[in-house]
Amino acid sequence: MRRKEFLKKAACGLAGGAAILKTPARSQDAPGKKKTPGDAFKEAWVATLMENMEKDVDSATRETLMNNCGRACARRGGSAKMAEKFRGDLTGFVKAFGDMTDKNLWGIEGDVVRVGYPKCYCELVAEGPERLSDSYCLCSAGWLLEMFGIVVGKPVKVDVVQTIKRGAPDCRFIVHI
Repeated sequence: MRRKEFLKKAACGLAGGAAILKTPARSQDAPGKKKTPGDAFKEAWVATLMENMEKDVDSATRETLMNNCGRACARRGGSAKMAEKFRGDLTGFVKAFGDMTDKNLWGIEGDVVRVGYPKCYCELVAEGPERLSDSYCLCSAGWLLEMFGIVVGKPVKVDVVQTIKRGAPDCRFIVHI
């Protein structure tokens, strides 16, 4: 059995490695959808990974690891190609992504971009576990680092303001251009 097939069958994902699994996310909008044993295993595996990282890895290294996972997710998942289409057009990029998620949570104010999502879009953990270590959402920050860096053509800084997996009603980030 090839490694990729094994990972699919075991439903085991690396943090931020949704592109490796290629397992479709269960829709949060599909009421009554039951979790499979594989879903429960995957969620427990990710939660355990994050607990161990919190315990055994310093915060700077956790941030680097999770940001790198998010950047890789943007590149592997095809999102980076979409960002390329908006290279040099920050306003167009913000409008397009705001329209796809929740335009009320997106906006540009000078060199600062507000980014927000009404639900968790991570294919690995959108449906659960309900709460994860604060480090997990640094992966989303990495995704934004990659995307906005491509659009503006230079490194950016991303602050995680709040996330669903940290207990908030929605996810919010600040991108410093």
